[in-house]
This record gives sequence, C-alpha cells and structure tokens, in this order.
Amino acid sequence: MGADKHRGEDRRDGHGWLEARYKARRLLRIGKNALGHDPVFLPVLLRLTPLGTSRQITDHTELVIEGFPRSGNTFTVFCLQDVAQNQLLLSSHVHHPSQLKLAVERGVPTVLVVREPVAALSSYLTFGQHGRPADVFREYYLYHRELIPYADRVLILDFEEIISDMPAIIERINHRFSMVLPPFDQSPENVARLFEEIARQHQLVHPRLEPDYVVPRPTMARREINERHRRELLDPGNDALRLQCTSVYEYFSEKASAQRELFGKVEPARDISVMRKQRPLPSAAAAEEVHPSNG
Repeated sequence: MGADKHRGEDRRDGHGWLEARYKARRLLRIGKNALGHDPVFLPVLLRLTPLGTSRQITDHTELVIEGFPRSGNTFTVFCLQDVAQNQLLLSSHVHHPSQLKLAVERGVPTVLVVREPVAALSSYLTFGQHGRPADVFREYYLYHRELIPYADRVLILDFEEIISDMPAIIERINHRFSMVLPPFDQSPENVARLFEEIARQHQLVHPRLEPDYVVPRPTMARREINERHRRELLDPGNDALRLQCTSVYEYFSEKASAQRELFGKVEPARDISVMRKQRPLPSAAAAEEVHPSNG
C-alpha cells in the first residue's frame, strides 16, 4: 500500500514536472523568435538554452551542423563524429537561423539539414508534446525563409538521404569543404550501435522523460502519437500554411539536388590534423567584431 502511494506521488510529481517543462519550452520558443534572427542576439539566445554557450562557434570550430529540429541533426552529428573518432570540433543543435548566419559570416564550413515539413513537424510535436499545428508551421516557415539568402553558401542535406546514404553525404562534405572524413559504415549493425549511443545521450540530457518519446529514431511507442499529430497537420484548415512550408522546403531540396551533382565526387583525402593546421582562423579582432560577446 505504502509503495503504491509513493508510486502514485511519483507519477503526479512527474506529470507536474513535465507540464512545467513544456511551459518553459513554449516560453523559450517564443523568446527565441522574439529576439530576431540577427547574429548579434546569439549570445543571449545561447544562454537561454539548456547547454548554454557550449554550442557557440569559436575560432577552433571546424564544422557547423544546423537545421530545424527533427530534421536529421543528431544522426548527422553522430555519424560524422563516428568516422572522425570524436575528434571533429563541431557546433550544432542551436536550431536558430542566427547560428548558421554567424557561421557563414565567419567562413566556417556549414551544413544545413532539411526535411519535408509534415514529417519534421509531426516528430517535433511528438518530441515536445506541446504546440499547435499553426504555430509550428509558422515556426518552420520563418526558420527556412531566413536562410534562403544563404542557400548557396552552405551545403544542404536532405533528411531522406541522411538516413539512407551517409557515405555519399560524407563524400560531399569532403568535396565541398576540402575535408578528410573517412567513409561511414552504414551497415545495420553500426547504425544500430549509433542509435544506442544517441539514446544514452538523450537519457542523460532528459533523465525524467521516456526515452522512446524523445530519442530521434523511430520507435513503436512514438508511432501512434506521431500519426495523430500528422493527421492534425494535414487537416484542410492548415492547407495554406502547409503549402507555404512545402514551397520553402522544395526550394532547399532542389538546391540540395544541385549540390549533389556539383559535389558528388570527393577530392583526394588529406590528413585531418594537417587540414586543421592549414585552415586559417579568423583573427581575434575579426571574431570580436562579428561576435562581440564571445568572451
């Protein structure tokens, strides 16, 4: 009886904690959008995120991976660090246009991952357990609209290729940025191992959440909730917003296809340690001019 009582209290406490978490995430999302998309606000934005300034771009950052949430960011990062043996100095997961803009301004090799809006947003709603279809459609559209002027200055990767042909993507990264990342082993065994690592990381970052609902991989537990959100997003009342998002996605998807042809063949590899020494870093004065609150 006593044990049952404690378990009931734990569930109530957990529910209250989740409600507080979802409310905080809603406020954070509103705050991120209210700050605007100019990189000058990025130091403030980073301090509003759970990991703070640990994701900021520095003079030593070798690669930036950014994209709207649930678009393949995490899998891309884990694959790249896997082939680089965790030696790649990489910044990712800020999920805000200003981070990508700053990376381009500083000349840091930058990857933008994109995903079809209904698929991305149904997963986004399942992960966050908050938000309305109209709100997340607008968030998706504004995010990508801000990055249209940067489309030819970054490497764009589509989610479908990320999950199906990471070796080709790594070849493209090597070619586009003169990098030397080794080939990726996309065997079922290696991919399963990476997903286990991703799950462990999410359990550390979100210790009080059910892993099956937050880890960025397909699970049986998420399928029903994800399908419910998908139906909401496909409701005819959201047609105008959905078509707007689809249009901006198709713009980036077409850019990704063109880059696939342009950067499909990899140049002869050079040692990664040599590459790090050869790539010029911006001066401290230049970095301070672009990112005045970096210190």
